[in-house]
Amino acid sequence: MEKMVKFNLRYDELLKKIPYKYAIPVVVAKRAEAIREYAKPFVITDDENPVSIAFMELSLNYIRIKNEEILKALIPKVK
Repeated sequence: MEKMVKFNLRYDELLKKIPYKYAIPVVVAKRAEAIREYAKPFVITDDENPVSIAFMELSLNYIRIKNEEILKALIPKVK
């Protein structure tokens, strides 16, 4: 039997793992759309909101950003 996940989302904790604040919502939105349309969630939870489920999956490392090299270009180079 699979374990049900209880989750308290902390965006600042997620930013420590993925330092691209504009990429996180895009990744979550794409995953939520997939969950809503056809994909089975990787976590079991009482929450039925696809966005919440996608945030859980990203925070728990069930999904990840494929090409982080492209995202590094988004980080501003400020002196």
